[in-house]
Amino acid sequence: MHPFTYYEKRQHGTREFPAEYYYVDSRHPRYIMSAHWHTEWELIRIKSGNFTLLVDEIEILAKAGDVILLRDSMLHSGIPHECIYECFVFDLHGLFRTTEIVKQHLRPVYNLDILTQVYFPCDSCNVISLFVNALMDNCAKREDSKADKGLLELSVLGYLCNLFSYILQNRMYKTVPLESAHKSYRIDQIKAVLKYIEQNYGTNITLNDLAGIANMNPNYFCRVFQNVTQQTPMEYVIYYRVEQAAMMLVTTELSITAIAFASGFNDHSYFTKVFKSIKGVTPRVYRKGHA
Repeated sequence: MHPFTYYEKRQHGTREFPAEYYYVDSRHPRYIMSAHWHTEWELIRIKSGNFTLLVDEIEILAKAGDVILLRDSMLHSGIPHECIYECFVFDLHGLFRTTEIVKQHLRPVYNLDILTQVYFPCDSCNVISLFVNALMDNCAKREDSKADKGLLELSVLGYLCNLFSYILQNRMYKTVPLESAHKSYRIDQIKAVLKYIEQNYGTNITLNDLAGIANMNPNYFCRVFQNVTQQTPMEYVIYYRVEQAAMMLVTTELSITAIAFASGFNDHSYFTKVFKSIKGVTPRVYRKGHA
């Protein structure tokens, strides 16, 4: 299990193929997508059910067959509803760093001189769906130990080229609006708060502490934070602490009481109650289930 962080620092894939595929259903430990961002791009395909996604304060209600394309550093979170979804996280520049003609045409995309469309409903973007379906299917085949990974990676790159070529040819993008600067600053303020939570979750954190990091008054900060993350600041602190506790339960031999205190809970009974409300089982049962 990888550490839970708001800013994902870990590398996805390898240097030769800097991309990684994830199949996510209700059994996945990260089924609910907490607010985070990374320097790679991400494709999400909804296989079944519905998914409520929040991307830089914009809510998307995605259904089976829909595709979401997230640019690097976009803050995003999501709540699945009886949903199975797939994610393909990739370093766009790294994948095509040796292909000059692709780099030339994708330079405005790399540099964010243009902002590609984020949401592609399957009923109005069927060509996009075809490319992404083929890409995800090849990613899934690549997980098979007997598969020819090299040929499947070549296919994935081909479908990714087709995807961006189609987006650019059909002008499924917009230029950067001037009014986006204020919104970007507000998102950066929330990112600073999330980093603070990541670094200090084991200590006492107050609403005033977080509002001060964002340089906002507490009432306004609560509204902005909830718009971005779909949770109040203190709900998010508790959720983050539970995620860290869950990681420690399966990666260390610390006692449950020690883990409770290390993750910021001062009362064992309260920790157990909160953990069960989020994970569905007690810490002890969770540890046994992941032994």
